[in-house]
Amino acid sequence: MKFELIIDSRCSIAETPIWDDRIGKWYWTDLFTGDVHRFDPASGSDELFPTGGIIGSAIPCEALDRILVNIDTGAYLMDLESGRMTLVADPENGNPENRYNDSRCDAKGRLFMSSVAKSYGTDSYTPDQTGAFYMVDTDRSVHLITDGIQQYNCMVWNADNTKLIVADTYHEKLLEYDYDIERGPVSGPKEVIDFSGRQGMPDGVSIDRDGNLYICHWSGVISVWDREYRLLKELKFPVPQVACGGFGGKDMKDFMVASAAYEYTAEDHAQNPGAGGLFIAENDVPGCPEHFCRW
Repeated sequence: MKFELIIDSRCSIAETPIWDDRIGKWYWTDLFTGDVHRFDPASGSDELFPTGGIIGSAIPCEALDRILVNIDTGAYLMDLESGRMTLVADPENGNPENRYNDSRCDAKGRLFMSSVAKSYGTDSYTPDQTGAFYMVDTDRSVHLITDGIQQYNCMVWNADNTKLIVADTYHEKLLEYDYDIERGPVSGPKEVIDFSGRQGMPDGVSIDRDGNLYICHWSGVISVWDREYRLLKELKFPVPQVACGGFGGKDMKDFMVASAAYEYTAEDHAQNPGAGGLFIAENDVPGCPEHFCRW
């Protein structure tokens, strides 16, 4: 794939490009400003929806006038016209030490969200500062899946919804949960890929219609694995910190990838043009669309 810079946003960490085929636009987020963006590739316009918090993700809802945003204080429904936000879930009940990170919805509309220590990524972080991984069911009841985690990122499901796949960023692993679409995770997690000593720290995970996984690494590569977790290829990315990808476009072959410029100096930016922006390439296999929120 040949990646081209499409949004030169220079974010510290740009994240979670999600395609909404109903309106032909991409949602993406700026982690530290808390802003949600809605980008129209046809016109080049980029609308802005501030959340006022540190944001982990923004997921379109079945209702076109709202989105679900996962920020440091919980998961909220945001009214896109008024900007009003209504709390859906705060599994850690205002824990001041943690913030909420990545989230996705499954095919039934359940929300999966992780928490991480606010100090994560700083010199003051120690591994005993842990978060957790939660499922918020369709009735908004909260269920703890895995406790004592350092950082989980990006959740995807296989085609028949029998596997939930998560990136364990801190330990440089890919994890798999056995999954029941009527109940959620039924066992796991188990390690299926160890990236340490190879591609390094994983962040975003995307899946195509053949079941291949596209793993974004903060080492300047995207590794591609088949459904049996065998390495197919490594894609060289234009900048080092590769954050998260998503498939979209009319035929679902556009692969949009958000990047980071975390703690970059002016010299770093000069050496890595486009860092902190979003890039796009055409894939030969269509991707799987994201599941939308049903609340």
